[in-house]
Amino acid sequence: MTPETSHAADHDRPMTLVEHLRELRSRLIKTVLAIVIGMGGGLLIAGRVQRYFLDMVARVAPEAQVGATTATEKVTVFFTIALYIGVALAMPVILYQAVRFLAPGLTRTERRYVYGLLPGTLLCFAGGVAFALVVAIPQMLGVLLNFGDPGIRTTPRAAELLGFCSELALWSGLAFELPMIMFLCATLNIIPHAVLRRGRKYAAVGLMILAAFITPTPDALSMLVIWAPLYLLFELGLILTRFARPRGGTSTVALLAGLLLARQLRRERIAALPALLG
Repeated sequence: MTPETSHAADHDRPMTLVEHLRELRSRLIKTVLAIVIGMGGGLLIAGRVQRYFLDMVARVAPEAQVGATTATEKVTVFFTIALYIGVALAMPVILYQAVRFLAPGLTRTERRYVYGLLPGTLLCFAGGVAFALVVAIPQMLGVLLNFGDPGIRTTPRAAELLGFCSELALWSGLAFELPMIMFLCATLNIIPHAVLRRGRKYAAVGLMILAAFITPTPDALSMLVIWAPLYLLFELGLILTRFARPRGGTSTVALLAGLLLARQLRRERIAALPALLG
């Protein structure tokens, strides 16, 4: 038996609860190590990223002055940006470790699908980060820093402003992975293509609520800047799910609907029991 065959056989073998917990611990340790190593690389470029954000503020709001109110704030901001960069750089390892943890519950065909989605998922993540840095963050900062009476001087704290920019870039990257997540759910028969297609209008409203939650600005334009690409990504996910080959068996959505229906029928029978006995 070759090492590859032995490795595949280990994946096909059912695992005990203790083995699952050991596997989870191993994957978490490797993920944390990847983030630490990525943060080490982030320390090398955190200063450039910080300067990029400050230049962006100077461009969209020339009168605004970013300041630090405590002696340690500059240090905190620098390492916070480095941490976000570390998470972004470690994203390939994070996704790979997540897939390896889920692999024992998948068939060989499903594992090939999941591994094949990794490059596309990473590209979507990178595209989301780039979109935030080039489009979304400048638009939001322009509204936030120029809002209200111009006689009020804008002096945002460095920790809040730069932390917001870094966090938004990271979450934007994660949100842009939506098409790949939809394709994976359709392939694993968790949410079939037909269910996703029928839920298009609910998805539009849900994504609008999510965009409103992400954007702290009161104007509709900034919300639309986030909502429009998210909805386009949802439509792209719908196109991808058409080519998904769901595994056999009942989908998770159909199973849950059946369980809820059975529970409702049981309640109606119990409610009608006193009338029948009377």
